[in-house]
Amino acid sequence: MNILSRLRQIAIVGSVESLGVVLGGIAGLLIVNVLPKDQYAAYTFLLACMTLVLGVTDLGLSHCCLPVVGQRSREVPWVVGACHQVFRKRWLLLGLGLVIVGPYWFYTSREHGWFGGGYFLGSVLMLFVVLLALREHYGNTVLVILGHISTLNRIGFTTNIVRISFVAVVLLLPITSWSMAGIVAATAAASFVAVTLYRRAFRSHEIADFRLDAADVKRVDAQVIQIAKPLVLPAIFFQVQGVITVFLVSLLGTSNMLAEVGAFGRLAMVLLVVDRITGTLLFPVLARSPEGPALASTVVRVHGLYLLAMALMELSAVMLPQYWIILLGRQYQSMAPYVWIVFLAAMLNNASNLAFRTLTVRGATSKQGYGVGFILAVQVLYLWVFGVADLRAALGFNLATAMAHASYQYLLLALRLPEWRRQVPADGSTDQVSGADGDR
Repeated sequence: MNILSRLRQIAIVGSVESLGVVLGGIAGLLIVNVLPKDQYAAYTFLLACMTLVLGVTDLGLSHCCLPVVGQRSREVPWVVGACHQVFRKRWLLLGLGLVIVGPYWFYTSREHGWFGGGYFLGSVLMLFVVLLALREHYGNTVLVILGHISTLNRIGFTTNIVRISFVAVVLLLPITSWSMAGIVAATAAASFVAVTLYRRAFRSHEIADFRLDAADVKRVDAQVIQIAKPLVLPAIFFQVQGVITVFLVSLLGTSNMLAEVGAFGRLAMVLLVVDRITGTLLFPVLARSPEGPALASTVVRVHGLYLLAMALMELSAVMLPQYWIILLGRQYQSMAPYVWIVFLAAMLNNASNLAFRTLTVRGATSKQGYGVGFILAVQVLYLWVFGVADLRAALGFNLATAMAHASYQYLLLALRLPEWRRQVPADGSTDQVSGADGDR
């Protein structure tokens, strides 16, 4: 693909992803503005539980598909079979996720007094969303690897329209104790539509179901273990880190603080556009690119532009926080001084995720375990000095965690770049998972 075609593709995906983020952001802001704080706190908690369950089903497996497929991304049966073999393990881990998160859900629900009919219905619907999410992730992964970007754009647009339509209907009705369950039902409906559209897309692109033979299963499993094994502990840790502020506030804080932390998460959604574009276009290219100066320079340029874009967003949060906080409504107007903290933490979390995925898509998963100890040390030090007694301290904890995570991921990326700069041997022999070798 030439430069002009690549720029055109970036523009198309960027506009569609921007529209998707806008629609998702509108839906989220409607929810923040209309739902009472106590119901929004419960909604934030259920979203955190869903994230934790999906995290347990991951354990590094979501980072295995691209490096396992490698340069065979044009072989449809191989892509489908390899992805199915990886996601089969995620389904097996779903039960473990429910066992782990279930007690946390019960304890926190009891402590906050959320045992009403609407809350129970919302919890059941959120479980339904989890089941659909795995199917969505599988369909998305296969289509991304095969390069069906326009199809992904249509599915994303339709799904967002369905969700915002259902959310609007729920919020137009009188607000009752069942309103939060209605919001979760909107998400479930959108997920169901997405899964249906993925199935239709597979049929229209003639992507037939395929299973690997015994020899390929054995080889793929060996690669998956080699790639994912160093990521098991970090995957568990970082999935918890993704909702650590909500986790701490749900256990130690009030429902009011939990609602405020969740509301701030809506503002950070504006930073997702660049993140979605890189996930759709950049990582498949990096996975199948041979090592050499071109690969290293591409990585450096992409990360430089990404950090520049995030820095401009942070500047707007520092200079104009009063305009950002308007989006959250009157219930949250007093939180304007904290907007810059939220944006900076979100920016650093997104950047560290970009660095992490850049490494894992090349199979460079070693040394991730050491980051767990480093981040834990930073968190323990912060809690010892500041605690999490109020909203500012809780947001500061999230910022300290994001800074530790980003610094460690970029250290690993900087150490890996010299290896990627080395020219590929003339015979083209490379190992797609060489980064997961014994330097652990």
